[in-house]
Amino acid sequence: MLVMAQGQVSVTVDSVGQLSKKIDDKTKFQISELTISGPLNGSDIKLIQQIVNRSKAKEKNGECLVTSIDLSNAIITEGKIGMKLLANELPNGMFSGAKGLVKAVLPDGLTAISKDCFSGCSKLVTVPIPSNVTEIENGAFKNCGSLESITLPAGLKTIGSEAFEDCESLKAIEIPSGVTKMGSQTFNGCKALATANVLANVNELPSAIFSGCNSLSNVSLPSGLNKIGSDAFAKCKALTKIALPESVDELGNGAFENCESLNTIQMASVKKVGNNAFEGCKSLTAVAFNSLSDLGSDAFKDCQSLKTANVPGSYKTINNEAFAGCTNLTDITIPSTIKEIEDKAFKDCQSLAKFDIPTTLEKIGDNVFENCTTLREAILPDMLKKMGTGVFKDCTSLDSVVIGGIIKELSKETFLNCRSLRSVTLPSALKEIGTRAFQECSGLQEISLPIALQIVGDDAFEKCIALKSIKLPVGVTTIGSDAFLECTSLASAELSTALKKIGGEAFAKCPSLRVVKCNSPAAPSISNSTFKNSPCMIYVPKGCGTIYRAHKDWKKMTNIREQ
Repeated sequence: MLVMAQGQVSVTVDSVGQLSKKIDDKTKFQISELTISGPLNGSDIKLIQQIVNRSKAKEKNGECLVTSIDLSNAIITEGKIGMKLLANELPNGMFSGAKGLVKAVLPDGLTAISKDCFSGCSKLVTVPIPSNVTEIENGAFKNCGSLESITLPAGLKTIGSEAFEDCESLKAIEIPSGVTKMGSQTFNGCKALATANVLANVNELPSAIFSGCNSLSNVSLPSGLNKIGSDAFAKCKALTKIALPESVDELGNGAFENCESLNTIQMASVKKVGNNAFEGCKSLTAVAFNSLSDLGSDAFKDCQSLKTANVPGSYKTINNEAFAGCTNLTDITIPSTIKEIEDKAFKDCQSLAKFDIPTTLEKIGDNVFENCTTLREAILPDMLKKMGTGVFKDCTSLDSVVIGGIIKELSKETFLNCRSLRSVTLPSALKEIGTRAFQECSGLQEISLPIALQIVGDDAFEKCIALKSIKLPVGVTTIGSDAFLECTSLASAELSTALKKIGGEAFAKCPSLRVVKCNSPAAPSISNSTFKNSPCMIYVPKGCGTIYRAHKDWKKMTNIREQ
């Protein structure tokens, strides 16, 4: 039977494979609303796809796009004719790309929404899901940009990956308690989604399930949940608060990354915090845990409003940039068992005036406290074995530092631009002071160098304008270029017995330098600029004046005197 009126067609078939006999080629592209009842096979389904899955219509020929299809009384039969079908299941991509489709009613007996079934149906607004459906497969409603609401049936058990991804008009969703399996990115990019009530019986909230849901502000999570997956709530910019069930003990990488409005989260029971878990949560003011076993890299990076962080536990490492950019952080509690603080862990924590470094610390990475502009003191423990570069770079309020441990090299830029630094205790095992280690420490008036020291690197004390005197231990063999350049208050320098080389401009532009005592009996190599614009007298060991004057680097020096 065929009923047709002004683009509305209703067809009933008594047996499979008969649909092409009911709808002829002349009129099949002039249908706007299509209702089909009866049993269908693969050939019938192919014809339906030809009619519905079009993006353009030749209006001059009287053609139009299908806006509505009703298959509520259709029966999908198993078979291989036309295409392979399973009973009560539509093929993958059944209506994919149907640009005109606004409403779809599926067969009452349907048990699954197939993969990419409505993918790209950009005008689809209404699609009731039959009560018998137990599975919504991957990408089933992906890019259905006009879909505002959908009710998931109580009997639903599985929701596939990307099932509703980029449904930009979807406003609310309730995931029923019968759901036991969910794929990743399920609602990723649903920009209008404001409310999500998750009742599903799952252990883990999948990765990126609500990522990019810019309007999401109200979330309810089920008890029994153990893990929030990677990027689960990333870029949920409207989310201000969330209460995690007490059963949750792990947050995946980027779980709440760039949730810019998030200011309150209950998560005391969490034990593992993944990389970037809260990076960019600009409104978060405080975090507290009972006991952590793992704190990931960048975990709280750029949480600019974070003031207090209570992060005790059994973990041994504070990972890279864990709190970098937390410009308002004033109070932090970490485990007393920490053995390593990795690169930039507290970089740019400009309000952190005090930090109690655990006595168990063995390694501290590059730029860990760089630009902590209010940090006033630091005591590095006796267990310390290695320090990275730029550890206290630009800590402009740092006044005193004690470095214990078996540190053999003070790496480059360790105290660069620490303008307030007055007191430094260096480890006895130190052999080398690296490039720019104390450059522009303008408040440093004196420093005692350890007996084991052998090398003073390039620019090591450049522009230490308050430094009045320096005495190098006997074992120092090398003074690098610009090592004491522009130390304008430096009045005297006593050099080592083992000295072999003094670099270019090492003591240049030191207008107060009057006395340089060279204790090496053999003249070290210098350059024409080593003492440039420094009005000093060079005192060499008694009886060694002739040796110095005969050396090719020293023979033009007129200010050499014997001690």
